[in-house]
Amino acid sequence: MNSGLRVEVADTRERTTALTVAGDLDLNTADVLRRTVEGVLRDHRTAILDLTGVTFCDSSGLNALLRLRRHTQETGGRLVLAAPPAQMLRLLTITGAGTIFTVYGSLAEAWEPHPPAATPPTA
Repeated sequence: MNSGLRVEVADTRERTTALTVAGDLDLNTADVLRRTVEGVLRDHRTAILDLTGVTFCDSSGLNALLRLRRHTQETGGRLVLAAPPAQMLRLLTITGAGTIFTVYGSLAEAWEPHPPAATPPTA
């Protein structure tokens, strides 16, 4: 049974956007991820994918991530993975793909290089 995939914008800071990804990332849903992230990358240089809610990822999902990474590199951007679940980490490790992605343990860690814009002082 396919539980579907939800990809939603969680936060945006200047040219970086974080998206939450939840559900199965597989043959039936990989294109949803690709189209959504490519759409975000039209206006933002970096995409952080919060993968906490991913319940399953197969080779089609991995292929979508690899294509997105290549797309971001070709357009001068970055694709960052945050909090991939254990099954996804195993897939990244077994395939060697984990060495080409920037992977953080949490969304908060992924945001550290992208602090919120400072609030201007009031006069």
